Amino acid sequence: MKKIRMICVDLDGTLLADDHHTIPPRNLAAIRRAAEAGIAVVPATGRILARVPREVRQVPQLRYAIVINGAEVVDLEKGTLLYTAYLPQETVLRILERVAPLGLMPEIYWNDHMLIQAQDLKRLQETEVERDHLEHLLYREQPVDDLVQFVRDHPEGICKVNLPYFEDLSLRVSLRRELESWGGLQTSTSMGRNLELNALSATKGEAVRALGCALGLSRDEIMAIGDSDNDLDLLRASGFPVAMGNASAPVRALARMVTATNEQAGVAVAIEAAMQEEI
Repeated sequence: MKKIRMICVDLDGTLLADDHHTIPPRNLAAIRRAAEAGIAVVPATGRILARVPREVRQVPQLRYAIVINGAEVVDLEKGTLLYTAYLPQETVLRILERVAPLGLMPEIYWNDHMLIQAQDLKRLQETEVERDHLEHLLYREQPVDDLVQFVRDHPEGICKVNLPYFEDLSLRVSLRRELESWGGLQTSTSMGRNLELNALSATKGEAVRALGCALGLSRDEIMAIGDSDNDLDLLRASGFPVAMGNASAPVRALARMVTATNEQAGVAVAIEAAMQEEI
């Protein structure tokens, strides 16, 4: 097979430890060695760019990032967007109207911000939502008074609607099916009790294809590493898909390699194998 020239790495459950914040030192060292060897290492995450760990963004050779489930591909050096896939305003308003009676504390991802209503943020603090996610909302964002009015005032550039916490997971299942039946929506999960809603073309896979094309790379020159269902299209877009040891069964079924878990620096194991051409 061809030599790997780009490695796309999911964050939560993959690069990061179970606290959704810590990067195992071996992972960071492997990323640095790969970048120094001329391999394009690309974070591929459902997060906004501001929530990509600083330790990763500070790798000098790191140039590109796939964020918000593929809604944006960012050229970090130029500060430009290579690919975008935004939700139409009318779709976002329809989602907000549908979930309003369900008490699901919706968030809007827009312009590298996570926006939530003040009263919903207060309620979210009483749940078991991931602490790193909550702390960003509390200390890095300014709540809005009226999310619907914000969307009406800012019709362009809405990347994602995130429903961060379902107390009742059966509601998540039924609501997900209903929203998918509308057409035009890509649904996924990346946290234990959330549901993410993107445009159909906002997938990590579409973003990888766009970036690979821009860089003149073939599919066989791309490795992708992931663990959850929002990584499935990412793995399909790569010539060498890698599943984490803690990955879901569907992710494992797509993989050509199953590495160690996120707590065991599985990303480093996979990168080291790629650099040594042992795969």
